[in-house]
Amino acid sequence: MSNRAPQDRIEEFVTALTSALAAYQIDGVSEAQQAQLVAHYRMMLAWNRRTNLTRITEPDEAARLHYADSLAGGRFVGAAQTLLDIGSGAGFPAIPLAVLRPDLRVTALEANQKKSLFLAEARDALGLANFDIKTARVESFDLSAFDLLTSRALDRAEEILPKVAERMSARQRFMLYCATELLDKLTARLAADFTIQAHPITPSAARRVAIFARRSA
Repeated sequence: MSNRAPQDRIEEFVTALTSALAAYQIDGVSEAQQAQLVAHYRMMLAWNRRTNLTRITEPDEAARLHYADSLAGGRFVGAAQTLLDIGSGAGFPAIPLAVLRPDLRVTALEANQKKSLFLAEARDALGLANFDIKTARVESFDLSAFDLLTSRALDRAEEILPKVAERMSARQRFMLYCATELLDKLTARLAADFTIQAHPITPSAARRVAIFARRSA
């Protein structure tokens, strides 16, 4: 755990976030939106002292591996009007995407009660009128109302995500943030029924945003 004063970490994060957005080639994030991301990071640090939201809290790592990584998916949202983030945890990618795209209705699906409470407080603090939270397990949750499904750090992803894919309709897409190893395993299982487009998350060659869509009959 860092011994630095909280304000020092916030100031480091502000600088790191600006650098990370440039490195990941993410454009169009306004000063007001950056301020919302900083406010979320501040809340995450405070909550993480008593609730295990994430192990990645250092300013530079958080800026790159949480916020810029999440925002990198924004270019693949397309015409979707509704998005469901499965296993949202501390709000990644749901909160950065809700900040980036105020026209997009974002729902965070999180089974853990404490994490859901954090997400609700973050929504209110950031003034995210386009952000909802549902406390439920994906196995028992109706996915049909959402244009785009996404997941970034889901426990037991290799087991759960193929079952999620089986429930997708032809109009839905799945946007998965993942390492190449998980993508290879899912591709082996789903390629017969789904088209899969994989895009590198700049600047990491080991990370991908993969878009899954049902093949036409």
